[in-house]
Amino acid sequence: MIIRSIRHKGLKRLIEANDHRGIQTNLVNRVRNILATLLLSEDLNELIKAAPPGWRVHKLSGDGQNTWSISTSGHWLITISEEDGYLDLLDLEDYH
Repeated sequence: MIIRSIRHKGLKRLIEANDHRGIQTNLVNRVRNILATLLLSEDLNELIKAAPPGWRVHKLSGDGQNTWSISTSGHWLITISEEDGYLDLLDLEDYH
């Protein structure tokens, strides 16, 4: 899948320059694995099939109905929206 927009500055830096500043050190390896899987997947269905259970990939409800969540560690999530085969609004969020 192709990433069209990134909200989180640290994720953008990691993707564009392989620089992990802006992401907690304990999250970097897991975030890299998730990003690699996102980029190699053809669509969200393929991502869901490839994701290990610990990632807890699920679609959000309520205001985020078009947003998907992937657990990184503890209360940190990667959230994404898919539109026309592109990943939009890629974000790393602390949901607490």
